[in-house]
Amino acid sequence: MKHSVQLGTQDYRESICECLRELREQEQLPLQVVELRQGKRWLIQCKFDDPSSEATENGDIVQRIHRYYLANALAETILHHWEKKHVRQIIQKKDPLSEGDWQAVSDKALEYLNNGLGQVRGYSVNRKTSLVTQILSCLDQSSIFDIEGFLCFRAQEYKSQVNKAVEYALDEYVIDKEYMEFILLLKHFVDSQKPQLEWLHVGMTPQGKFHLYNNEGVEVTHQFLEDYQLDNVHELGYEDLLVSALISVAPRQITLHIGYEGFKDTLKTIRSVFGDRVHDCQGCPLCEKILTNERLLL
Repeated sequence: MKHSVQLGTQDYRESICECLRELREQEQLPLQVVELRQGKRWLIQCKFDDPSSEATENGDIVQRIHRYYLANALAETILHHWEKKHVRQIIQKKDPLSEGDWQAVSDKALEYLNNGLGQVRGYSVNRKTSLVTQILSCLDQSSIFDIEGFLCFRAQEYKSQVNKAVEYALDEYVIDKEYMEFILLLKHFVDSQKPQLEWLHVGMTPQGKFHLYNNEGVEVTHQFLEDYQLDNVHELGYEDLLVSALISVAPRQITLHIGYEGFKDTLKTIRSVFGDRVHDCQGCPLCEKILTNERLLL
């Protein structure tokens, strides 16, 4: 049983041929690869010749299997070579970023593509499967396949996935940049403030309520929140209230006594704004006092 497929490409000859040779060795394919130069382009002839009786009796199935292997080789080339170049081109067209910034966005987009948006398990495998399916659909219609033509006119579903990953990466870049500008503004404000306390302790109960203490262990929460109407805390947000209180006090040193698993973003903001002023307590009499007071309230 003999059949052949012609692959056309300008930029990916080496990658395609390498993938085909690896497949031929791994799967023992009856494949002959012939490379022909046509100006700037290459024509890669993939000739299959399986003389076995099984291949002759099941010609259509065997031919479909061979094309599936070809589709996998083409998908690997696209994923490992074209994709990186395409991601960079999209980013450079969308935003005038510095080299370091667009490289960071590019890396994040490729991370999304390889690990999944939102860390969806199996995303990379499913993406390749989708690409292989699209390539097979083309090979079923014709024994001639042009990679650049496919990527320009046929691979819309796959390119949509790539574009979505780039959009996510760009959005995250903008958010991160705005966050860092916000942190720098808060740091500048804190550094310009006169400290109202040398040392402030922040206690966080397992239920997520915070209390402020001076260095003698006396609670000073209401003293430093008197400008806020605690009945309207939902308008400001409980976590924002804590950050605002710390910024207004601007203590020289802060010790965190945290018995709560939440508020991770808020604690990150506090550590970013106050830097080496912040210390984490691993357990002390004040930690026990916070837990005891919480039990009494319950």
